[in-house]
Parts: sequence; C-alpha cells; structure tokens
Amino acid sequence: MPVPGEPPPPPSRPYSGLLGALHHCISGGDASAAISLLPTLARAGLRAPFPLLSSLARLLLLRPGTPSSFPSLAGRLLLYVRLAGLKRLVPCSTQLADSLLSLSFLLGRPRDARRLFAKMPHPSMHSYNAMLTGYARLALAAPAAEVFATMPHRDLLSYNTAMLAFAHGGKAQGAVVTYSELRNKSPSLGYSYHTFLALLVSCAELMDAELARQFHAHLVVLGFLSDVNIGSSLLDVYRKCDCVDDAGRLFDEMAIKDMQMWTTVVCAYAEDGQLDAARRLFDQMPERNVVSWNALTEGYVHQRKPLEALSLFRLLKMEDLGPDQFTFASCLNACAAICSLKHGQQIHGMLLRTGFDQSVMISSSLIDMYSKCDYMAAAKQVFSLTERKGAALWNGMLSALCHHRNAQEVI
Repeated sequence: MPVPGEPPPPPSRPYSGLLGALHHCISGGDASAAISLLPTLARAGLRAPFPLLSSLARLLLLRPGTPSSFPSLAGRLLLYVRLAGLKRLVPCSTQLADSLLSLSFLLGRPRDARRLFAKMPHPSMHSYNAMLTGYARLALAAPAAEVFATMPHRDLLSYNTAMLAFAHGGKAQGAVVTYSELRNKSPSLGYSYHTFLALLVSCAELMDAELARQFHAHLVVLGFLSDVNIGSSLLDVYRKCDCVDDAGRLFDEMAIKDMQMWTTVVCAYAEDGQLDAARRLFDQMPERNVVSWNALTEGYVHQRKPLEALSLFRLLKMEDLGPDQFTFASCLNACAAICSLKHGQQIHGMLLRTGFDQSVMISSSLIDMYSKCDYMAAAKQVFSLTERKGAALWNGMLSALCHHRNAQEVI
C-alpha cells in the first residue's frame, strides 16, 4: 500500500540490466543515482520506458533535494528526454507530460511547459492544473487566465491556483471576479483554506477596506476564521487598508493568536500613531520579534518621542534578540532629534562591532545624526568610508553640507 507523501513505486514488471538498476534507484528514492544512469542508458542505445521516467519525474517533484542540486537533476532528466528521441512522444503520455510540465516551471522555463502542453492531444484536468500552478508560482497572470478560460472542466484547485496567479501577477481584481464565479456558478465545489489565502492576497493588493469587510463576513459564515493563518492574513489586510479599529476588533475575536498576529496588530497601532495601545499590546506579547520592536521604536520617533525610542532600545539590548539595521536607523534618528552625540556615538560603536556600518540606510542615518549634532568631521568620515555610495547617500551628504552652509564643498 503506498505511503502518503512517498513517490509512487515504479510498475512491478521485471527489469534487468541497466533498466533494472534504474528501477532499483527509483524504488529506493535515490533520484541522483537514477539520473546518473541516464547517460549510460543513452550510450547503450536504451530508452527508459515512460512508466519509469514518470516515476523518476514524480520522485524529483516529491523530493527535490537541496535547492542547488534540483535544477541540475531536473535539467539532466529533460536533456535525456530530448537526446533519447523521446520528446515528440512525451505529449502522448499524459502522466509523464504532466510531471515534465511541473519540472519545467520549477526550472523557470514556462515557454517549454507551454510548448509541451500545446502538443498534448488529451490534456487532463491535472494537466491544466499543473499549468495554472506553474504560472501562479511565477506570478504570470495573463497566461494563467488563458489556460483557465480554455479549461473544459474545473475543480476547486483550478479556481484556487488561478486566483493565486492573478493575485501575485498584478491582476488582483481578476482574483476577486474568479471568486465570485466560484460562489455563483460552482458552489458545489466548496471552498478551502487556499481559496481564502489567495483571496486575501488580492485584497491586500487592492487595499479595498469595504471588500476586506465583505470577505471577513464570508469567513465568519463559512467557518474559516478560526484558522490562525487566515486570521493573520485578514489582520494584515486591515493593517494595509489603515483599518486599525477593524484590526483591533478582529484581534480581540481570535481565540488563538500566533506571534505573526501579535506583531501585525502592534505594527498597525504604531503606524497609526496610537502608541499607547501599541505599547500595551507590545507589553502583553508572549513572545516578541525584532519587527515588533522596530514598529514601536519607529512609531516613537515619528511621534517625536525620541527618549521613549531610546529607552525601548535599551530594553531590546537586554533581550536575547539582536537588533537589525531598521532598529539602528530608528535609534540614530532619535539621537538626531535630541542632538545627542554621546548616544549616537555609542550606537555607531555597536554598528562597527555588528557589521551594519556599510549599509546605505545606516550610513545615511549616521550622516544625518552627526550633522544635526554639529559634528561634520564625523559625517564626512562616514561618507568617505562607505564603499557603495548611491544617490540617497549623496543627497544626504549634500543636505548636511547645505544645512551647515558649506556652499563651497557642495559645489
């Protein structure tokens, strides 16, 4: 009996010699060894039967190995199919063709997949779904729409992957229309977790608050809002739509809250300037990540409360959590706001020890801090020591010189 998640065993017919060795490698789940046998088969004038190649392709899809080895193994399998003279026959084997479609997309070759699909005389629903999944993975909305429109039959996976392709491919409204079609024309297919994740990605792209509220109602009625990932995605939509009150109510309603939800609601309140509410939630967090610390720190800086930002930074240093460049940039902005050279130099020392000093964002913040603390010599030194000077850094240095009325140096 097949084990779930395991590659299906190759056909039970006996093989001998090189084909027997290939069969043994595939049965044992050793894709690398199986691929290595293909050139030997080609030199011996042997063609691997399609059932074996189908099993090998599915093995690669189920066990892609390390990211660095998969492109090589998949590419060598596709090369063998071509050099062994099998390419023109593959479209007639729907099972093998479906697997090769998926491999082509994973290799970033949508044109190869499209050509193979066009030659298939009898593509199955699985074939169409493989195309949609591949286009969704590569965020290619237009070709996904073409495939979806030509499908003679659709299942829930077809709708879900089409919606995801539209959402990631810049056609968010198309995903909403597809969802409406699913509800009105194919209600018997039902819905799944993936339906609403794709839909919420589209909603976030559209930043339509009213649409978000409508989908919120659907989730409640259909019973999907109890899922933590769905709730977290909807919370993020409300945040991006600046619907902080809706986000707060949703957060309160959720029985189970993961760290992503806590972080999102803290960010929503901080970005909206509601720092008391953000700090209250921040203090209640069972576990914090650097994103939640950064959101609150940046909120204090934007609301002209630099001392609170630096106080929070001192607390962060006491936690077993390292600050990132966004943390340091906000704290340097806080130092600049109160013209605190001492605190700014202390943070600069930390940057030198942690290796963030070569970041353009950090260099710009250091130049601004030193400029506002009237220490232009240090600002010029930071500028000269920064290896990659982009437009933002040049503009920052010019602004600092203009602020100190060094017209000659500006010229």
